[in-house]
Amino acid sequence: MPATREHAQSFIRSARRTQIVAAAIEVIAEVGFAKASIRKIADRVGIAMSAVLYHFGTKDKLVEAIVEHMYRTMLDTVTPAVAAETTASGKLDAYIRSSIDYFATHRVTLKALASLGTTYVPADGRRFEELGLDPEIARRLGILDPATILAAGRRGGEFGEFPVTSAAIALRGAVNGVVEPVLRNPGFDARRYAEDLIDIFGRIVGRPR
Repeated sequence: MPATREHAQSFIRSARRTQIVAAAIEVIAEVGFAKASIRKIADRVGIAMSAVLYHFGTKDKLVEAIVEHMYRTMLDTVTPAVAAETTASGKLDAYIRSSIDYFATHRVTLKALASLGTTYVPADGRRFEELGLDPEIARRLGILDPATILAAGRRGGEFGEFPVTSAAIALRGAVNGVVEPVLRNPGFDARRYAEDLIDIFGRIVGRPR
């Protein structure tokens, strides 16, 4: 098969997979995972059920693709924002703002993930938190670990003395904690919340005000 034709077919397959994942997220967000059948997902795309199974094989594989999609879109938002900053203080602020912005602008995805997290049990025995973590994604998430940013700020003298591990755990919890109000209240001011977190954690790390 000529390389150009093979490339075109690969592009088409990738585009179809992306389309199916997007439709699955919408359906799960609307009716919940338990009622989100392969047929409903296929109907949303306008294809046969067999086409969904051709691309993913099983519903479990489709769920894993949904989780992977969430990680990749989140990383595509947060990574450039953090990388653009040259100081630990700037990276901390960028991590908080961009993470909160991702959650605030992906309500449908969050609703689908909330349904999956409470009703879906991986068939292979893994925990839900382990899904979608291929080596590349795991590496990129490791780079964005707030503990890395906080430790760098302490080493460089930008931040004062504080327990890095405990602060990182608290920061991750505070950032992820925005999901509930975002889903519960469409009018929730996520940007204000992000700025409040920046102020709070600025005080915790002891940077100059």
